[in-house]
Amino acid sequence: MPTARSGGPLLLAPIPEAPMSLPALPGPLARRGPVRLVRRACRQVLGTLGGLVLGPLLLLAGAAALLRWRGPLERIRGWEQWRLLRAYRLRPGESRGEFLRGARIPLWALATTAAGWLMLEVLMLVIAVVLGSLSQSLYGSSVTLGFDLWVLSRPALLVALVLGPGGVLMTALCAEGVAWALAALLGRWTEVTREDALEPRLHQLLTTRRGVLLAIDDERRRIERDLHDGVQQNVVSLSLVLARARRADDPQRSAVLLEQAHGQSQALIEEVRQVAWRVYPTALDEHGLVSALEGVAASSPLPVRLATSIEHSLPPAVESAAYFVVREAVTNVVKHAAASEVLVEVGTAERQGSPLLRLTVRDDGVGGADPEGGGLQGLARRAAALDGTLEVRSPRGGPTVISAELPCD
Repeated sequence: MPTARSGGPLLLAPIPEAPMSLPALPGPLARRGPVRLVRRACRQVLGTLGGLVLGPLLLLAGAAALLRWRGPLERIRGWEQWRLLRAYRLRPGESRGEFLRGARIPLWALATTAAGWLMLEVLMLVIAVVLGSLSQSLYGSSVTLGFDLWVLSRPALLVALVLGPGGVLMTALCAEGVAWALAALLGRWTEVTREDALEPRLHQLLTTRRGVLLAIDDERRRIERDLHDGVQQNVVSLSLVLARARRADDPQRSAVLLEQAHGQSQALIEEVRQVAWRVYPTALDEHGLVSALEGVAASSPLPVRLATSIEHSLPPAVESAAYFVVREAVTNVVKHAAASEVLVEVGTAERQGSPLLRLTVRDDGVGGADPEGGGLQGLARRAAALDGTLEVRSPRGGPTVISAELPCD
């Protein structure tokens, strides 16, 4: 229910709080899930097979280290850590190689070798059954499965169609089990994180969804505050001036008031344009991210140096998030940092073959910004809504650096 505020009659009612629901994922994003599962299974299977090579090498390197020849051990440790990161997304908490030392080396080497051998046996069984059934189906003969108690004969093509997908699924489950077992073993020695683990991912998605809703509510409150504290008060003032002009008996006095009202109306038009621009700039759709950021730099009371290097086409959602992160970061600098200038760097890069937008906002102010503050938390929610990250480094005395990474695929 609208409520009146001090400072004049209520002309603009607060924006109603309607129930919010997140939009459904577009087709390409919805189809990305199965593709990620297939990629995850493939890299885990290949990584597990790699343990057949690195396990014995690690065991030999550990033996060589006992003879004070530590060079091979350090190199094999690096290879093993690279395998864990690329295949299973496992990241030990300690420095490189420190999770493998002493008696842990032979235990880890035996575990990875055994896992590789198990994966090789499963793959050979699946390949033998599928290829054997397919080749036998070319001759029109059936497949006979013999046991001690009975013999089973079935069409070869049917056996291939049934056991083939089942064998592939069993291979993927075996690789997932290996990843879980290695993570559990590694977790007994050091803190370990798995970047694509299901439980942290679900928690991240739930947190991101809540962050999106909070960001929408914060944006509504900001728009309502801009309209009430700025536009509405100026409309009230303009109305009062026009009323005084109508009541004036002196034509000259009336003309002065009308001239004043005309000036206020022009200022009101500009203020409405600025509010609309803060809600969503048309330049973002018409000319792209760089043009919109140039508008931010031009309207800032502080000097803003803009450096851009965008080599990939950006989705509209990424452009919008990047724009609002930069704009809000620059606004925070103007309000709180006591800085003399701001440097904004925006560029595209690639990470693991996927395009990425990186942006940095740096100022020479007093520092001490609180990453848990409402404004910076709002920026973090914008980045998290697109599966991105935002980092704030602001030591006392400055400088403050806000860095964000937004995936573009």
